[in-house]
This record gives sequence, C-alpha cells and structure tokens, in this order.
Amino acid sequence: MIKINQIITVLAAIVLTFAIATPAEAQLGGLLNKAQKAIKKNVEKIADNTTATQDDSRKSKRERAESLVVLHQEDFKPSKAALAANPLANSKTVPERFSKSYKDLYAAYEHLDSHYFPLQPYYKYPTLYALGEEQLIYPWARLLKEAKKILAFPVGTTLGDITIGLVGYDDGVKELVSADGQKLAMHADELFRYPMAARFFADPNCDESVWNLAMLLAYNNGRFRAVKAYTTTQNSGVADAKRGWMFPYSDGGECNEREALMKLMARSVVDINLIAKCVLQLYQGMDTEKEATKKALYLIAANELYKQVLMEHDKFSANSSKLNKQLMYYTRYNGTPEYSEIVDAAIVKPEPPTMALKPGALDKQLNAQVLRIIRQQYPDIIRVVVINDAWKVHTNGIVPTDRAVMAWAVYRNKKGKLEAHDYSFCQDYQGGGRYGALRYKGVGTTTVYVKQ
Repeated sequence: MIKINQIITVLAAIVLTFAIATPAEAQLGGLLNKAQKAIKKNVEKIADNTTATQDDSRKSKRERAESLVVLHQEDFKPSKAALAANPLANSKTVPERFSKSYKDLYAAYEHLDSHYFPLQPYYKYPTLYALGEEQLIYPWARLLKEAKKILAFPVGTTLGDITIGLVGYDDGVKELVSADGQKLAMHADELFRYPMAARFFADPNCDESVWNLAMLLAYNNGRFRAVKAYTTTQNSGVADAKRGWMFPYSDGGECNEREALMKLMARSVVDINLIAKCVLQLYQGMDTEKEATKKALYLIAANELYKQVLMEHDKFSANSSKLNKQLMYYTRYNGTPEYSEIVDAAIVKPEPPTMALKPGALDKQLNAQVLRIIRQQYPDIIRVVVINDAWKVHTNGIVPTDRAVMAWAVYRNKKGKLEAHDYSFCQDYQGGGRYGALRYKGVGTTTVYVKQ
C-alpha cells in the first residue's frame, strides 16, 4: 500500500499543473489554497475508501487526472457485462512482469477516466487495450516496428519525415466505432501508446509498466521527434471527412497529458528500487543486444528513464549512494561519442540473411488462397510459401479466436534481387468448431534474401 504522503505529492503537482494552465488562476496564493483543498479532499476519499462518484461530464481535468493517480489502489470488481464479454475478466492469473491479476487489471480498466481513455467499455476494444495473453507483447512489438523505421532514418536530411498515419474503422480496426455507431480513427502509434498507458495506471508498480513508461519516454526523445511527423496535427474532431472518421478525444491533448501524468506518478508512486532496477536492466540489455535497433532503443529508454524519472524521484537523494551503477552508465552514455555510435548504428540497415524457403505441410492446401489474398495488399508479389505444418490456434482465455498460418511472400527489391517477407493469415472462429474464410491478418518482422 502506498503511503498517503506519496499520493499527496502527486496530487499537489496535478493541482498546480492544471491550475497554472488557467490564466484566471495564476496567482500563487490562490493556487496553493486550491492545492491544499484538493489534496485534503482526495486524501479523505482514500482514507475513507468511499465509492461515491459525480457525473462524469462535470469533472474538471484536474479531477480526472487525480482519479487516474489513485486508480491502482481501488479494489474494483468486474461488472456482469465484462464477465460476459471477456473470458479473462475473472481470471486470477498474474501475467508475467505484472503484479496484478487479469481480473484486477481489467476491473480497473472499467474505471479509467473517459477523458483520457475514451474507448469504453474496454472489452469492446480488444486491440486498443491489447487484451488477452496473446496480445500481451503486441504493444511492445508495435513500438519496436515503429522504432525500426524511425531509428533507421537519418536525421538532418532532405528525405522528408517518417509519417505516422491514421488507423480507423475501415482500415483493419473494425472495433473503432463509438456506442452510437460513429466510425472512429486514431493515430497509428496509439496502438501501443494507448494500451501501455492503460496498463500503467492499473498496475504502476511492476516491471511491465516501468518498461512501458521508459519506451514511451524514448518515443518522445529528440531523436524520434526529429524525423517523425503525423499526417494530421490534430487529435480531435474530424479525422478523415472522406471516410467519415472522427477522433474519440474531446480536445486533442489527452495522449500527451496521459503520458506526462505517467511520468509524474512514477516519480512518487512507483517504488524507487523498481525504477532503479529497470534502468539497470535497460542498460545491461543494451550491452548484450546485437540487433542495432533494439540496442539503440534500450539505450535511449535507459537514459530517459534515468534522467526524467529516477533523478527526479522524491526518494532519489536518500538513495543516491545505492545508485552508482546507474550513474556510471548514464555518465558514460549521456550525449557522448559512444552514445552517438550506438544510436547511429541503427541507421545502417544490415543485409538480410539468405535462405531457402521450405514449404510446410499446409502449403499445398493453402498456397493459392494465400497468394490471391496477399496480392490484394501487394500486387507485386511473385509467389508465396506457406511455412506451417499445422494451424496455430489462438485463444482468448479458453475460447478460440482464430487459427493462423505464416507464409513467405516473395518479390523483387529495388535492385532486382529476390526477397521474401513473412505475413500471417487466419480464419476467424465461428463457434461450434467451425472457422470462417481465410483472410489477411498482419505483417511479420523478418525479411530474407531468397536462395535460388
């Protein structure tokens, strides 16, 4: 249980942050009075463990932020609707790298403030919340995929930017629709930013959440900002009039505010020993990692977590003598030639390996279907090779969701050389042991030269 004074520290900062943003309340005396009143109100609420709530639409932004700070302390129970919709809503299994069970995590998701997490109820948005065991790693995989593109792109050139587009209802994310039927869209990086934030507020004191925070800090690092750009700078209102898409957010700043609040919480609410451990893990991971993108990402994340969270933690001074290993790493790699060498190495893409494409047992049965489907996405595909000997069945808890196969798609690169990239295809579960038609599911992470 977190001490009340830690909550007070965060709530005070929240009150001052949102008050300072309002010109009419810019006098320091008034701000401090408001802070004291708000802190007293919230501490009394925590101590009494009251459950009274006010009309959600009438909450101030400050009150909404405060509700996220204390969310992880509440003992929520899953609703009947959640139990009916999500097989893991009542599971006491604790996922790897978390400290809470699926039941506790998902019960907290039902109470995430709708200003910062407008996609509610959570169980209707399994992709955006990365629900289920299979999707635990998806946010990390999606961030890594984006990082590969960004870190491979040189800074200070005339080549343009790495553009981050929109994902929406008619663009492969069918769940992006509001309760009243309005088609929605979000920036593509929300596919990892949104679930990482949800996990943090539900369970901040675990390895998963601290690593996620470190990755989001890295994603907002200057190296990333220098080359990434969004197809639209807005994040509220109309997203794409032609497609009939709207953003789910009300004012557009929610995503950045959400992540700023995560950082603020980590400085007081998260155990400093956990922060220190994760900083060290990231640096050590950088030391041993051979793949250039991951190595650079670990280093940037370690530096940002050390600088923005560990050094700013309210218990840093009292524990600084125990943090010499972290200090040594940071001193060695903060803005030094060694840092530049590691980060710049990600720009140079190594040649992919050359291999013979071996068909699996399912190739003969599925090859023609897979080729037809992949050519709808990529018309230049020459041929495909189905890799699997048998279907891989994916489940949500004990309930099947689909069965999938992987296939190599062969094409000629810009130099005329044969390359292959892996893609996945699946049949959605229809119930009663039946599966639907084969469809495109997603892109893998491996590219190879084809041995002839």
